[in-house]
Amino acid sequence: MLAMVLALSAATCVGCTGTIEGPETTLPATRSDAGARSGDAAPPQSPDARQSPDGGAAGTSDGSLSSPEGGQRPPPDALLPEAAGAVEAARAEVEVRPEAPPPLSASHGTIVPLYTYPTDPSWQALVTAKQRHPAVPVIAIINPANGPGSGPNPNRDYVAGIQRLHDAGIMVMGYVWTGYARRPESAVQADIDRYRLWYPPTTGIFFDEQAYDSSGPDYYRRLTAYAKASGFTYTVGNPGRDTSPGYVGSVDLILIYENEGLPSPDTLGGWHLAHDRRGFGIIPWGVPSLDDGFVAMAKQYVGTIYVTSDLLPNPWDSVPAYLDDLLSALEP
Repeated sequence: MLAMVLALSAATCVGCTGTIEGPETTLPATRSDAGARSGDAAPPQSPDARQSPDGGAAGTSDGSLSSPEGGQRPPPDALLPEAAGAVEAARAEVEVRPEAPPPLSASHGTIVPLYTYPTDPSWQALVTAKQRHPAVPVIAIINPANGPGSGPNPNRDYVAGIQRLHDAGIMVMGYVWTGYARRPESAVQADIDRYRLWYPPTTGIFFDEQAYDSSGPDYYRRLTAYAKASGFTYTVGNPGRDTSPGYVGSVDLILIYENEGLPSPDTLGGWHLAHDRRGFGIIPWGVPSLDDGFVAMAKQYVGTIYVTSDLLPNPWDSVPAYLDDLLSALEP
């Protein structure tokens, strides 16, 4: 549920019914927060931007992704001029450099919903932090247009920005919404295919709005198998809240907490203790300063930790001033 806040000036809720028009495509307006789910004391927060199962607005609070362009649409000339067929032919000739081993090979790492446009300072800030802490695995989730986009051409700024992330040793993951296992698998597969075609340095797939009841594990196992057969090396599922043991193995990493404030040890413990902690992650937001004691505690329970000071309506449209300190705390 990193319900990405497609940060829009006119609409910050994923449940909006209007359309967002950009140079590449016309997309359904996205919500700004994940929305309260039945049985939850508080709405799970998520970096995606779609409608929650209960019809609530999902948005920046739940990780609504900041708008596909971080609130700024690229000019028409930001798109590559080649037609889709020409792009495919060109990509087929490109030798994609091997990606570093996925985060599970290390003890602890971080995952950053980079829901800003590639020219935003947050991209360079992440590159700089990674360069200062090369031993810490870093994942960046990118979201050109609530997914890879559907226009005829890839976005030139994203092509260049993704390459810079990759060259810095950052694993780049493409955002794909799944509608809590309600979105047709063929549509999800089409998004996976487009990331592979347009943005080959993207080597992982981020499944937002992961289901968290008993109906979803096989859905995500099939999609993970499809992604890996397509050349991707890593998948992440984001229900934005705790889930059940049945989802272990359906993706490589499950985000079990996405909300305002820091989770308690009780929230991170429980059934998860019977499984490898490197298969779980958390992304709390609205945390004014970094608490090294919290990071030390959380490392006992999960392998992937991100914390940000940003707030609604979109907690994912910046990176925290303490990002470098966070990576220091995650050093092996």
